Amino acid sequence: MPRRLLARCREDSIREFRAAAQQRYDDAIALAAVHRRTAAIYLWGYTAEMTLKAAYFSLIGHAETDILTWKGNILPAIDRGRTALQIPWPHSGQGHNVRAWAELVVLERATNTAWNYALAGFGLQVQNIGQRFEPLWRETLRYRKNVAYRYEVGQMREAAEWLLINSHVL
Repeated sequence: MPRRLLARCREDSIREFRAAAQQRYDDAIALAAVHRRTAAIYLWGYTAEMTLKAAYFSLIGHAETDILTWKGNILPAIDRGRTALQIPWPHSGQGHNVRAWAELVVLERATNTAWNYALAGFGLQVQNIGQRFEPLWRETLRYRKNVAYRYEVGQMREAAEWLLINSHVL
């Protein structure tokens, strides 16, 4: 008998975040094409979240296949953002806050001159992209029945695509 879907999932890692981000992006493109706009936005939010998490953990030295856990890695990263870097990070949906993850990546880079972005102003672009998600995406969007406007779909697609295109330099 074949193994069930959840039994086939690998543990979280940078590699898994990146692969899943690309899959969710592609899934969202397919959903948007058949006018499932809110579902597309929902998946693009996860695309952004996973892309930024992969960028952060890669930046601080984790290998592509290191297992990342909630208590061992993700929550300590959030706590560092809140305390050491003074990021306003809400407790509700804390692991999913795209704006906060974008700020964490940028501010962490600012703590070490060797990590500075090659292009001046690139960090501000990263933060601006992260901020685009805040008014349109939450992980709780799955519980909502309203339909996204076409322009909202365009905004989220563009933002998620930008993160994927630039993921190697985030």
